[in-house]
Amino acid sequence: MQPRELNIQTPHLTFAALEWGDPRGCPVIALHGWLDNAASFTPMAARLEGIRLIAVDQAGHGLSEHRPAWFSYDVWHYVEDLVYIAESLALERFGLLGHSMGGVVSAMATGSVLKDQVIGLVAIDGLFPWPRNPENAPKALADYINQRRTPADLLPVTRYRSRQQAVRARAMGQFKISIQSSELLVDRAIIQDGDDWMWTVDPRLKQGSPARFSLEQALAFPRQITCPAHMVYVDSSPIGDIVNQYREQLANIHFHSMSGNHHLHMDGQVEAVADIVNSVLGSKL
Repeated sequence: MQPRELNIQTPHLTFAALEWGDPRGCPVIALHGWLDNAASFTPMAARLEGIRLIAVDQAGHGLSEHRPAWFSYDVWHYVEDLVYIAESLALERFGLLGHSMGGVVSAMATGSVLKDQVIGLVAIDGLFPWPRNPENAPKALADYINQRRTPADLLPVTRYRSRQQAVRARAMGQFKISIQSSELLVDRAIIQDGDDWMWTVDPRLKQGSPARFSLEQALAFPRQITCPAHMVYVDSSPIGDIVNQYREQLANIHFHSMSGNHHLHMDGQVEAVADIVNSVLGSKL
């Protein structure tokens, strides 16, 4: 199934996106994880039924615009982006599908500003923003301000001698993925510059955030979700440990543990995750 390329113009940024499925199906906005892009939903797209899947390159990722120099990449700005994206697509009621950071953004929006518009949520290995210990806040602010002293065009950028070298590097990154999945992500995230290849992502994405929510604030977002909400997560992983620690406090979320790696929707558990998405969001409208 070949996707349709979209450009979504919002008041402050233009977002690139991929769209699959029946245009008359239930609209579902899909948000990828940190340093990934919309292509991460390609393996699952053909397995979805009755769904119009709109996978967006989030700000600074893939083929979407980077934020202006004076604008940060704090997580709440991604929530704001989502509001404008839904408005630009003229979607009054829709589902959300998010992986990792995209799952956090989706849950935050569903529990707050988009509570009355989201008809269902499926989050993959990410649900709420992880808090920072209060005593670390002063250093975090100092680090953030010092990092911003360096202009974006002077930040270090990794260069590769070939596209295939970039594919291998992405496959062996912090969250390891298969070569096939790495190919999908790299195709949408790399450009040739002379003899070298370099990422299209904004290097400022690797800068820390000066502020984070407290634990109670972070948990408040999923707690206030009222639509059907499901989270799929890796059973033996740091995120799995966090989920198991707090899942009893989130009785409104349906949890599904699976074996595999962080990119469950791309490697190993594609059909199982798609089945959950279909059961929650398929033919909803």
